Amino acid sequence: MSSDFSINDYKDNGAYQILRGIKKAHIKYDWQKTDDTSIIDLAQKKADETENKSAITIALEDFTKTTQGFNGFNSSNIDSEDTKLSFFENIASIFGCKPDNIFKSKDGQALVKQEGNIFQNDIFESDYAKNNGIRYAKEGDDLYESALNFAKADIAAIEKAHSMAYVESNKNGKLEAGEVGSYINFDGNTRDAIIELNLGDGKDKITAEEYASYIVAVDKMGNSDGVISSDEAEAIIDMKNSKIANVAQEIYDQYND
Repeated sequence: MSSDFSINDYKDNGAYQILRGIKKAHIKYDWQKTDDTSIIDLAQKKADETENKSAITIALEDFTKTTQGFNGFNSSNIDSEDTKLSFFENIASIFGCKPDNIFKSKDGQALVKQEGNIFQNDIFESDYAKNNGIRYAKEGDDLYESALNFAKADIAAIEKAHSMAYVESNKNGKLEAGEVGSYINFDGNTRDAIIELNLGDGKDKITAEEYASYIVAVDKMGNSDGVISSDEAEAIIDMKNSKIANVAQEIYDQYND
């Protein structure tokens, strides 16, 4: 049964509402801003050594690999227990093989112990504090490929948390209405919003390729520097989905024949 509501009946644009890489870049977004850059600082060295992956992408990837549950909270997080090395990781470390996961490194373990718990929002906050926005691409990296890697990492983190709460959920690398509903309160029909944002044939799902196309489209509204700034995010809040979708569609078609 289709809804009579469209996301265009509401103030906030669908891409702004649904895609965390855009909304969490907005300085007016309703969560606590801090000046703590420690998570992104922790991820930066690994990011510098990895093509087309920024620090937030690395942090999200390693968070997803590390988190095992909610640890008494309502949101997925990691604590010191999660960062302990497995038997095989301990053996490897004896032979000088350092853990690839930033949160299982000595510095990462110390950071998690200090913080107590690290949540997905903490990663976004740290990136905002470091870059005055969300940096999805390092200087010199390919913007679309970096955006795609970020989109994959963000979707995987969302799906991992959702699957821990709902065992029957489907981890398919695509954002669906139920998953989106786990992190936003949207005053409309989320499924309809996703359909309106569709650029390919996913219909009621947002693929990583579509997500990446919107990231690059919003960045193009500024100076295409690999950072979604607060001003760029704010610029699309009142924009019709069709307008930003037209820009994103050009990008999507260019990279997805």
